[in-house]
Amino acid sequence: MDFNALDHPYFMREALHEAEQAGLAGEMPIGAVVVHAGTIIGRGRARHTQRHSEIAHAELNALLEAEKHIHDHIHDGIVLYTTVEPCVMCLGAVVMSDVDHIVFGLYDVNIHPQQMLAMPYVRRHIRDYLGGILVEESLELFKRFRQQDVPFFSLSSAP
Repeated sequence: MDFNALDHPYFMREALHEAEQAGLAGEMPIGAVVVHAGTIIGRGRARHTQRHSEIAHAELNALLEAEKHIHDHIHDGIVLYTTVEPCVMCLGAVVMSDVDHIVFGLYDVNIHPQQMLAMPYVRRHIRDYLGGILVEESLELFKRFRQQDVPFFSLSSAP
């Protein structure tokens, strides 16, 4: 499937739904979905409090739900949609899972994970890295549920 032909706003809305559910549960309002051939194969939301784990990130939870399907379709156009730019840990998991494309809303202005894309090993795995999709909606979720965390994110790429 052609990455550019995918309905990125549609799938980001699905990730935003997961993020809202996380926020309603008292978690960080971050959500993710994994897509293959236009079908959602994994869903995840932040579950740090529920799982008593600081590594229960939305992206990891979505990847874990989709892992069998991902394994069967390595380098076959799998896309991770997430409401916030993946942290370094999640970006590493995406690379190790052989997910081809990442689409996200808000940019992370603290860690700047996009800098990892300059690494040849990472670049070999990630074909597309597209930010700013439904970014205003992602920011609104943070304002609604986690106002104190808004300064960590940006509507545009950080320098």
